[in-house]
Order: sequence, then structure tokens, then C-alpha cells
Amino acid sequence: MSTRQIQNNNSSNRGIKQSNTPTLIKGRVYSVIMDESHPFFEKTLGEFDPTYIGYIFWGSLNDKEGDIQKNPLKLSMAKPYFNWLTYTPFTTEIVDLVKAPSNNHYVALGGNHTNIEYFYYPPVNIWNNSAGNPLPRETDIKLANGELNLGDYTDENKIAEIKNMVPFEGDMILEGRFGNSIRFGSSNPRGKNNWSENDEEGAPITIISNGQSPTGGGAIENINNDDSSIYLCSNHNIDNFNIASKNYDSLNATFNEPQSGLEPLASFINSNTSVVELLNPISITEASTFTDAPSLIIEGQSEAPHGDDESALIGDDIIPVIEGGFEDLTKIPGKYEDNSRTLRELFLVPKRFSNGVVLVTDSLASPLMTMLLSAEKSGTTLIVNSGFRPPVDDIYLNNKLIQKSQKTLRLSALKSQYKGKIKEPWLKNTTVIQPFDGYQVGDSYRTTPQKKHFSPVTAPSYASAHGRSRACDFSTASATSDGYKWLAKNGWKFGFIRTVSSEPWHFGYRPDVAEKGPTALLPYKYEPGKSYKNTTNRWNNVFGSMEPDWTQELIAFQEQQAQQLNDSST
Repeated sequence: MSTRQIQNNNSSNRGIKQSNTPTLIKGRVYSVIMDESHPFFEKTLGEFDPTYIGYIFWGSLNDKEGDIQKNPLKLSMAKPYFNWLTYTPFTTEIVDLVKAPSNNHYVALGGNHTNIEYFYYPPVNIWNNSAGNPLPRETDIKLANGELNLGDYTDENKIAEIKNMVPFEGDMILEGRFGNSIRFGSSNPRGKNNWSENDEEGAPITIISNGQSPTGGGAIENINNDDSSIYLCSNHNIDNFNIASKNYDSLNATFNEPQSGLEPLASFINSNTSVVELLNPISITEASTFTDAPSLIIEGQSEAPHGDDESALIGDDIIPVIEGGFEDLTKIPGKYEDNSRTLRELFLVPKRFSNGVVLVTDSLASPLMTMLLSAEKSGTTLIVNSGFRPPVDDIYLNNKLIQKSQKTLRLSALKSQYKGKIKEPWLKNTTVIQPFDGYQVGDSYRTTPQKKHFSPVTAPSYASAHGRSRACDFSTASATSDGYKWLAKNGWKFGFIRTVSSEPWHFGYRPDVAEKGPTALLPYKYEPGKSYKNTTNRWNNVFGSMEPDWTQELIAFQEQQAQQLNDSST
């Protein structure tokens, strides 16, 4: 701050007497000092003084003058009220102003204790629009042929396209005017947004987003459609996103796939890749010598099983066991939406590893099969009870139902007293369609607590982890079986860890956190003498009195893998 400014600041506001009761007044913004090009510096001050950056020239809302070219230098000035927040108003926006002591305060410097000036708050949210809230005079609109003048270079048409951010419970959101934002939020009920797919509501998340998706309604961050974004997560899965470029050559760099015990051996996106090819370093030509290798299921060749009978086959074309004990994974026709509305290819889990028909997505097939085969080789056969479940649409093959959706399962579990009374009971938040219990038609309704509305308890559509392409249920409900012990002690090495405290059969594919050990999400506690249902998170004391050093366990596993790979190559 210059001495000159202290001595003689904002002469247009001098002499305004400070009232005993501070009051807000409203003013219309006519000009904003943005840089040294503003005429205020040349015509009024005579020199450039950066401390005036951010000042506005404002007029009364009762000003009826119709001259759109009104000279702002004749108007009163005001400075920003906050020193920690810069929120530059557009011209024609309305701001609240308050009178407060001026920096022309010190008598020894020629000032006066009674001198005050105006300070302005951020613009009034007249249109409830984060982008802009102009309110020009009617006469100015007529003189401008209906066009708004928001500033020297701001396009009102682009501003009009900006949407307000959709808030979720407890969110704090900072919104810019141009489709940029910072959200301080958390996990919400699953399926409401692309970061609420984890197993714990209330986990904090910070999202910095730049550029909104060109879709209707309010704006919700979308990692694929926004121009750019930064996600600071805690126990979240931000998956199914598209990388900007796969052209590593353009970076003049060499890309090497990371080597880790948690990395799948290969991707099953290529539907012709077999387990034999994955686990044995043979070429496609060599693989073709297996005479028992079948073709993929195609429509017209297969029938769906009935119920959960393990003996039920998908027609006569069930994949035979290839010499060496491996089977091809069979892809079913078509693609199906998961919770994030991403289209997925689906594969059948081999019969000897599944209880009935179990489907997994292209993102889960490879790591799951790698783990199943590794467990089998070590003497433990893992049985998968449930894999992928679509959120809304049942899956049919040749007009035969092979997988019920989460919607179908939830509807079948809805208690009779609620049937026909709520519009979409397969969702967590819905509306009333028939009055009951004091609710009227059109009222918002939340189908929680689940035990009150459903028997058995069934997750809503877009909320079940089975619709995320990242979870499987195993035949380990008692937490006492050999399968459970193997999964608890070894599944994490392949990316599979427990994620739900009440479900020892549910394992999520979370390689991002699994490398920290099987207890990364569910802490372990040794509780001798308690039944497995009463142990913390139902761990059933599987690790004994002292939890292993998972870092060392991972190192040992990776070394073992490296040795096996070396042995196979020689």
C-alpha cells in the first residue's frame, strides 16, 4: 500500500459519515478495474497503482438513466470486502455493499477517523447461476438490442451454457463461472455418481474439475467427459476411464508394463485368448494344436441352465477340459452395462470353479482365473457363487434367463406391504405412487433401512458391488472353510481382498489397496474364544495372534513368481 493511497484514497467516497448501525445497500456494477488499461489510472489517478485492482464503479438500482455508455468514473467506487477471496463481478451484476473505515484514516497523514468507503460482497445470486447473474437496466437492454454486456471479452452465450454443480449431502463446492469447480465431498449411496462405487459411504473425496460434460441437467463431474480433472481419493474406485492417449511413441519414450504379483497375466479383452495361452508362454499357432479347444458360444448353439444345478450345462457346447487341467473361458454374445453404464463383455467362469452359471466381466476375468488356477495348483479349489450382476437388465442367452439383474433380485425381495406403493423400489431414492403411512403421491421416498423393506436384504440397483465389475462371492460364508482361509491369506496377492465386514464370502478386486495386505480395508483383530460371527469383521482369527508383515509377504511372493518365470523360460 502506497503512502499516496493512504493520504488520498477514493476521493469520491470522502466525507461519508459512518452510521452506528451498519446496513447493506445494493448497487449495480458498471465497470471493474482489471489492469493498467482502465481509464481510471490515466484520467483520475494520473498513474498506475496496482492496489486499485479489483475496485468497481457502481450505481444505484434506482438509477433510471438510459445512457448505456454512462461514464463510470463519475460513479462511486468500492473495493472487495474479502482479502482472501477474489470474485470478480461482471458488469450489470448486483452486489451488496457495506460502509466501513477507509484507509484514509490517520489524522497525522491528512486523513480523518470518520472517513469511510464502500466495500462490496460477491454478486447477488439473482438467477441461481454460478456462471453469472446480470441484471441490467431495461433501458440499457433496449439500447443494446437485447445483448448483455458482461465485460470487454466475456461471451454471454458461453456463460449461458454453464450448469450449476449437483450437490450431494454435506458437499462444499467452489464453482467458477466457466465450468470449473472444486468439490469437497464424500462417498454417497452407490450409483449416484462415478466416485460412489466403494463399500463405505462418507469417505472424503476432493475433485478438481475443468470443463463440464455436454449433457443436460445439473453438472456432475465425469472423468471421461470433463476436459480435465484431478481426483484426490480415499477408499474410492475411479475406474472405467479412458486414457488420453495410447500413443507412447509420440512421447519419445518406452513403456514397460509394471511387474507385480498383483498384476493380471494378460487381458481377456481379446475373446480368443485362453487360459492355456495365459499361463504357458506358447504362441497362438502352438495353441491351435490343441484339438479339444472349442469355439466361442454363438447364438443358436446354446441353452441356459435352470437354477443352480451344477450339472446343468449350457447346451452341448460346454468347454471341455484341455489336457493339462485348463479350460477356455467362454464369452457370451453382446455387451452389457455395469453400474457406471460402461458396456462390458462377459465371460463364463469354468464349471469346476462355479456354483451354477457365474459371469465375470472382461476387466475381472484374467485376475480371477489367475487366482483360481493358482489356488487349485496349491491344493485348494475355490468356488465362485456370484460374479457380475447387471444393475437393471436381466441377461438372456437364446431366450433363456442366465443372470438376474440387481433390479429383479431387489423386486423379488420387496416386502408385500410396499408393493405397488413406491415407483422404483429397486432404487434407493424413489417416489410414492400410492398413499401409505402418511406419505402422499409424489412424495420422495427412501427405501432404507433395507431390513424394513426387503427380505432378504438386497442392495439397490447401481449400488451392489457386483454391478461394478470388481467383486465376487465365494463359497466361504462360514469363514471356517479351507477356501476362506486360502482367500484370506493369499487372495490379496492377486488383488482380491475383503471389503464388507459382515460378508466373509465377498471379495472385491482392489489391486490398488491390496498390495498393502488383506486387512487394508478391514482391520484384523485377534479374538480367541469367539465364534467367527462374533469376531471383528468376521476374520475368525485366521492370521493367529500376530498379523504378518504384509510388505515382506508381498516381496517373498514376487520373488517366488520371478523364480517360477525364470524356471519356465529355461
